[in-house]
Amino acid sequence: MATAAAAYPVQSPLASEVSTTLTVGAGVAYEVFADAGQIPRWLPLLQHAHVLDRRNDGRARRVAFTRKLERGSLGYTLEYSYEPSTYTITWSTPDGSNVVLTGEVRFVPLSARACMMLYRLVIELPVVDDLLAGELDGHPASFVVAEFREHLRRFA
Repeated sequence: MATAAAAYPVQSPLASEVSTTLTVGAGVAYEVFADAGQIPRWLPLLQHAHVLDRRNDGRARRVAFTRKLERGSLGYTLEYSYEPSTYTITWSTPDGSNVVLTGEVRFVPLSARACMMLYRLVIELPVVDDLLAGELDGHPASFVVAEFREHLRRFA
């Protein structure tokens, strides 16, 4: 259940990070994750993604997301940056956004068909989100990584 911030204090930033081994190469994992407009296909918390702006290389620069809440939804925009040489993607909400969300994912090559995924996320929402504290046990990074790993399993 999500409750309006006027009734409850805003949650302080929630930071979580996790790492896991994936059974695909770092380049493959990077390319799949870098397709930001397709994230709702593998992350069930998100209802919709709309790419607002693309870089010259075709990757999404700004993406508007709609996130499912128990009683409604929450919209926010993320700005992305990419570093293909280190298989790193970072994102954040614009300054002044009522949703504060920053993150980074890095895929470290272990072999041609395996990599280590390092994922970090910081969230501050303008609503109390019982899903974060309840089902996700205050650790949304674990949920995101598990869903991405499952998507790659189906993808491969």
